[in-house]
Amino acid sequence: MRIGILGGTMDPVHFGHLRSAEEIRENLVLDQVWFVPAARPPHKSEETITPFGHRLQMVKLATAGVEYFRPAAMESERSGPSYSVDTLRILKEKYGTEVHFFFILGSDAFLEIETWKEFHRLTEFASLVIAGRIRHGWENVRQVVSRGFPEHEASCHGDVFTASGKGDIIFQNVTRLEISGTDIRQRVRTGRSARFLVPEAVRQYMKKNSLYIKVAKKKKSSAHGRPASEELAQTIAYEIVENKGEEVTLLDVRGRSSIADFYIIAHGRSTRHVQGIASKMRKNLSRRKIKCRGVEGEQEGTWILIDFDDVVVHLFHEPVRRFYDLEGLWSQAPRTELETDSGR
Repeated sequence: MRIGILGGTMDPVHFGHLRSAEEIRENLVLDQVWFVPAARPPHKSEETITPFGHRLQMVKLATAGVEYFRPAAMESERSGPSYSVDTLRILKEKYGTEVHFFFILGSDAFLEIETWKEFHRLTEFASLVIAGRIRHGWENVRQVVSRGFPEHEASCHGDVFTASGKGDIIFQNVTRLEISGTDIRQRVRTGRSARFLVPEAVRQYMKKNSLYIKVAKKKKSSAHGRPASEELAQTIAYEIVENKGEEVTLLDVRGRSSIADFYIIAHGRSTRHVQGIASKMRKNLSRRKIKCRGVEGEQEGTWILIDFDDVVVHLFHEPVRRFYDLEGLWSQAPRTELETDSGR
């Protein structure tokens, strides 16, 4: 029996996951594809991801009615971080030679595989299927194969690497849907639609359970008499300006958004610049006992969302800011004048 294993946070599962699984199943003639959401991803804090039960339920809804797609909760059945090598080892011990497993991961994830626990042992338990688009970055993938899996040699076709007694490493061309969990979460949190990015049953589940939307809290006032959220927004905006954020805009969305009282929108000239603004701002604010509840998109640096409860910060790479145009989306929200007193 040939079974594909598709892991990841799946927060939430979306059409990108489903389409890739379908094409790989078809091309490699797999009997089933198991969707295995990570219970405790080692690279993420449990505080920043949706509880496992919700993520598993969304996978069940997304795969319902597809006989060869199977949701699997196996990573919740053991303690500790959800390491892929441990999952594959357990599966190999349980099923032995009766099942040939194919571990599916995106080309972006494979480029970071050398940071994974015991990554070099993965092919002892399964073949690796690297999903991406042919002629888009495959040379970098080949370099990782050469460094991390030196026993594997390229076949005559160049898209399969083999080694005696181990699983293959297979390059698999799939339709690349530009959908990500980060983008979906950000859309929901800014009041935009996730329709047609996730199955409708998943979208309805997200809505019913208020996933990715904060619950409103009782508002407090600062020592100066004005709302504490306004004081906080000015403090954060000042830090962004000090760290060279450009075109800093402070939107008063009180009464207009159930997510926050203020949105702060700014951009940087490059993804590295955006990442630098976010990192320095958070460190400076942390020293003043101002801590964020969560961060989205920091690794990519094109759109970083930072949640400070009643204040949500959107840091963009400039072209991405123009594309999404949050100011246009919230055109009815009043702009609040920034205070630039360096003594804040």
